[in-house]
Amino acid sequence: MFKLTTLPSFVRSPETQADARQWVARLDWLSVAVFVAPLLLYWLTLAPTIYNLDSAEFTTAVATNGIIRATGYPLYLLLGKIWTWLPLSSDMGYRLNFFSAFLSALTLLQVEYILRRLQVGPWLRLGAIGLLATAPYFWAMSLIAEVYTLHTALMAGIILSLLRWADAPTPLRLALPIFLMTASMGNHMATVLLVPGAVWYVLTSHPTQFKNWRVWAAGGTAVLLGLSIFLILPVRYASQPIFNYAGEYDASGTFFPVNLQSLDGLWWMITGETFAGLMFGYQLSELWPQVAAYGVQLWTAFLAIGIGPGLLGLGVLTRRNWRLGGLLLLMFLANAIFYINYRVVDKDTMFLPTYLIWAIWLGVGYQQLFIWLKTQTQPLVSPRLIHYLAVGAVVVAAGLNWQLVDRSDDWSTREMAETILLEVEPNALVLGWWDTVPAVQFLQLVEGQRPDVQALNRFLISGEAMEQLVLSQIEERPIYINNPSMTLLQHTTAVPMGPIYKLEPRQ
Repeated sequence: MFKLTTLPSFVRSPETQADARQWVARLDWLSVAVFVAPLLLYWLTLAPTIYNLDSAEFTTAVATNGIIRATGYPLYLLLGKIWTWLPLSSDMGYRLNFFSAFLSALTLLQVEYILRRLQVGPWLRLGAIGLLATAPYFWAMSLIAEVYTLHTALMAGIILSLLRWADAPTPLRLALPIFLMTASMGNHMATVLLVPGAVWYVLTSHPTQFKNWRVWAAGGTAVLLGLSIFLILPVRYASQPIFNYAGEYDASGTFFPVNLQSLDGLWWMITGETFAGLMFGYQLSELWPQVAAYGVQLWTAFLAIGIGPGLLGLGVLTRRNWRLGGLLLLMFLANAIFYINYRVVDKDTMFLPTYLIWAIWLGVGYQQLFIWLKTQTQPLVSPRLIHYLAVGAVVVAAGLNWQLVDRSDDWSTREMAETILLEVEPNALVLGWWDTVPAVQFLQLVEGQRPDVQALNRFLISGEAMEQLVLSQIEERPIYINNPSMTLLQHTTAVPMGPIYKLEPRQ
């Protein structure tokens, strides 16, 4: 029989127990709840393995120390690798999915600190943060390996550190947001959209600080330290990683990587020249539907109830503190305008920075409504009704959006990739877009399945070169594709094989 042992004497000592009680009493339980409750929510709905599209690409690159397409995302690759050292799960996809959940919870915790500084009451802070946490796209991006929640966590940290600097300006305090901003560019180059607001806030808050040479020295050092994250890219290039999406295949199937050890190659990578044609890609006549679509998205994200108080908070905060109001408004407008004009199919996932700022405005708006009701001599409703509505809206949003975003039983990406590798013949060539090839490469490069198969992402080869490759090799090896072009269909026969087609020569 096992005998229950007693606790060590130092744990049972009155002094230790008293210290423990004091530590528990000093805990900020609201902050604990703001971090833990969303993390639990995301954990319950987390994708259990690799997810599709960019998520599979990021997961494979982190696991193999590989290179992602422009803009490289070196900070995500570094932090993601460190995170995978934690013994969370044997499935690499699950580990990085949970990394996104952790970063979302960290974002929400920092927003809570910002609202606390703006003197928003506890229940109203919970209401504003809760609607952000349960907004469909914010919630969805918290469940899969993606760069967006790291972006919002860094953005919230930048805003918080700027507020702290404004309270007591010193060179080192200013160096922190500068470092965070430049390092954040190594996660997502959309960080540049935060620069106008940050510059506005710094210049209008304490302009005389810039007469101090120490400010320039500290700021310059912070910029160099932050940008040093991009050195990861040439270092990884030198190691010739097995997974590399920075380059192009020719018609023979040979891959030519971009030389990231050259200044031209590194500049090409970090500036995202590949996607330059998609920026501001709409004609003026096409813009209104995009604006309307974003308005609907924001309306849905904050369950409609958050729109009016959010606008109120924008006005109140701007009148109360025009410097901070300008900071948030410029950040909001820069992100909204850029992404409304960005011609990509998945841009709905990219508006999360505007969600973060709206949540701040919403908290301030809630607080203003509460104060207004409280100051009425004969209010029509109790001021506490604002508390009930704010928290109740979060409960409703969680209930409505759970089924919409829940990924806890979504094995579809892994099953699709496993089906492809199970069905294709030895030495096969598999051509596909983001919805097939990155997941196949994950199973090959991370889990060691079917190394004989060559998987090629069609993003990395021109249409003409791909067609030449297929027609030159179709007599020599099995070739599969997820969506054959009309040119290929004129010379080959496409036979359905599960999620892809096998191309056979026409007789």
